Amino acid sequence: MIKLGFVAGTGCPHGVWFAEMINGLNEKHKHLNEWITDPPMATVEGARIVRVFDEDRQAAENMAKFANVPEVADKLEDMFDGLDAVFIGDDFTVTHYKYAAPFLERGIPTFLDKPLADTLPAARALVDLANRNKCLFTSPSALLYARNFEPYYRREYREEHLGEIAAVCSMGPADLMWERPFLFYGMHSVVLGHYIIDDRPVEVIDVGERGRTVVCVKYMKGAQLTVMCPHGVPVPFQVMVQGSKGSVQLQDNDAGYFYSNMLQDFVGMVEKGEQTFDLLQALEVLQIGCAAEESVKTGRAVRLG
Repeated sequence: MIKLGFVAGTGCPHGVWFAEMINGLNEKHKHLNEWITDPPMATVEGARIVRVFDEDRQAAENMAKFANVPEVADKLEDMFDGLDAVFIGDDFTVTHYKYAAPFLERGIPTFLDKPLADTLPAARALVDLANRNKCLFTSPSALLYARNFEPYYRREYREEHLGEIAAVCSMGPADLMWERPFLFYGMHSVVLGHYIIDDRPVEVIDVGERGRTVVCVKYMKGAQLTVMCPHGVPVPFQVMVQGSKGSVQLQDNDAGYFYSNMLQDFVGMVEKGEQTFDLLQALEVLQIGCAAEESVKTGRAVRLG
């Protein structure tokens, strides 16, 4: 059983849902957070959260109660010993990555909730740190584990059913209430298209307007990705793909399935001691998000190095 530490985001949706999936829900304390689902969305096997830390002490104590976590740490340094891995939760600030470096330096396998960082240099620094210390490190979008999308991320399946990819249009939410909404949440729709195209992005331009984000990405081999994130409408995660052999239109919102499989994949990575998450593709997704923000400011296309 993997002894897991939980850092930050303890009062936010991901933290609450994931803690429930891993440790179960204490019915007596389910009133302590508005995001609690009863029963939990799914179950994750092979790990147990044994210690939690959050600068919001009350949120950490609440999680300890509703998710049966035996220990609340007083400071981050208390999380460095006696753990097999750590989960760092999204806390809506887009800066929760600040907690990752001390764990990567110590070689503690780290799951950093999205986004990977708020700038490309910061993200590269974390990836370099993980590589130098041979530390297992992951920071995925849960859409990588979505039942309906996942087969098309696999090259053999994609080539058999669609051939060479010419164009992809992906769509999902990126509500303006969030800090840096396209980087923070539009990244899921970027992931959906980027992993299906599976090529190096070379140019990004935002051609939308406030509340109707439309980002176009050109790829080295000629494929085109259009990411659309309309504000104020109930848009699901969906994608249309056109290949040389045919096309497909897909939709998926089974959060219990893709969240639990994402967490289970991390557990498996720690158990095997093998880096299975592609950090380079994660950097490319962040690069696209940051370039889109730059394009909004300048009104011009951004060439990617």
